[in-house]
Amino acid sequence: MILQGVFLTMDNNYTKKRLREIVSVSIKHGFKNGIGDPKELRLVLEELGPTFVKIGQILSTRPDILPLEYIDEFQKLQDDVSPGDFHVMKKVVERELNGSIEDIFASFKEEPIASASLAEVYLAKLNTGEKVVVKVQRPFVREKMLSDIQILKKLAPFINFTATGEVVDMKEVIEELSSAAKKELDFMEEMENIIKFSENNKYVKFITSPKVYKEYCTDKVLVMEYISGIKIDNIHQLIKEGYDLHDIATKLTYNYFKQVFEDGFFHADPHPGNILIHDNTIGYIDFGLMGNLDLSLRKKLNQILEGAATKDISLMTKSILKIGIKRGPIDANRLYSDIEIMYNTYIDESIHDYDLPQILEEVMVVCKENSINMPHSITLLIKGMMTLQGVLAKIDKDLTIIDVAMPYFKEQIVKNRFKNIDLAEIGGFLYSSIKSTLELSTKALELINTSLDGRLKLNLELKNMDENFNEINKMVNRLIFAIIVAGLLVSSSLVINANVGSKVYGISAIGILGYLGAGIAGLLLLVSIFRSGKL
Repeated sequence: MILQGVFLTMDNNYTKKRLREIVSVSIKHGFKNGIGDPKELRLVLEELGPTFVKIGQILSTRPDILPLEYIDEFQKLQDDVSPGDFHVMKKVVERELNGSIEDIFASFKEEPIASASLAEVYLAKLNTGEKVVVKVQRPFVREKMLSDIQILKKLAPFINFTATGEVVDMKEVIEELSSAAKKELDFMEEMENIIKFSENNKYVKFITSPKVYKEYCTDKVLVMEYISGIKIDNIHQLIKEGYDLHDIATKLTYNYFKQVFEDGFFHADPHPGNILIHDNTIGYIDFGLMGNLDLSLRKKLNQILEGAATKDISLMTKSILKIGIKRGPIDANRLYSDIEIMYNTYIDESIHDYDLPQILEEVMVVCKENSINMPHSITLLIKGMMTLQGVLAKIDKDLTIIDVAMPYFKEQIVKNRFKNIDLAEIGGFLYSSIKSTLELSTKALELINTSLDGRLKLNLELKNMDENFNEINKMVNRLIFAIIVAGLLVSSSLVINANVGSKVYGISAIGILGYLGAGIAGLLLLVSIFRSGKL
């Protein structure tokens, strides 16, 4: 068996044991040399434990490299893990921070406030008095996850997604998974995300994010300010505290567009557990999954929005081609047609009837059907938008992303048009335009005066006149020849009808000669025309 050959090449005890487990669980759910049913695959991941659940969750953000049927199933994976032994987690903290918990913290609660496959989160207080949360990576979780990914890498050549019939590059999937896992396992990257997000939103009064304490942060421990608040989907508590749900929903959405289209750095997982309402502000508390859009990509996205706002399908098509990653030959006409059909499906509907997640999913489908993959940052944006739509549905059923999006996009289009104006370029354009206008006015006045005085002359330059006259001469000759042939036919018909002159078999000989002459002349005319090659 193929898997046994792979197995013999592995000498690590954990790897051998884990491979046996993976093979056993896969066969139990009906998989042998391939991967089929999406639901069964989700059950496999759940049974293989926390690291595989996390692997599935990471892959759920990649509809650009996996079929949507698998993405939908992976999004159902729950990252609920029982708390680990506190004394084990305590050793991780002390080893990372080079000191005892009692010396570093004034207090440290042993019961975690959150427990996931990669880490646990504890409440604590610094010696300086600040309340903080301490995110601690589980021991050996990095080694286990990377080892599991290495196993998948070795199995990749023998895995295929037969359920959907789509060809999936499993080598690419595993490489992307490896890269994403390394980022999630490095808490220093999350620390930098918090700092960058806070800087981008420091002038937005209704947005808050936790302060990080760099001196206590490592790649396995993250210490940040504790933000208390009400979960954004706790409707009853928010109303009880006097909050305006419509105002919250509008501000949340408007700021999200700012993150995407102005900052180019956005929260890719804005689910209710990551957003708290705190002191009349919207607070983000988890920054493990962030999206980046560089200036070039934002401009191309804005062009798509401009195309949608102005009904310019051609601009939308060109922008998608610029953004997308081509996976094969592309039929631009087919892509244009598919986008036009999709656009026309929704354009006549009321703005309140738009199902944004469905529209975004159809965009991905259209791109895939036309051999185009969207960059990872775009798929993260789509995931973020879908998650945000779900939050809005809970807190304000009368508001959709489109309600805020359309005025925002129109405002941005106008703002970008004026922002990109080069004053020097405008000055040069105005100077040349005014100069040309004055010159044109002077020339027009001279033309009018000359005409009125009777001195107007037309200077025409005719090229190749001899050749042109020869062609005209031939044409006139053929026309005359044709008139003569027609005259012979008509006159011969009249002679035969009058029945005059000598007869041959009772028919006028003159008429017969006339017909013969007309036939020969007509034949010569046709031969001449065919020889010239010009009918």
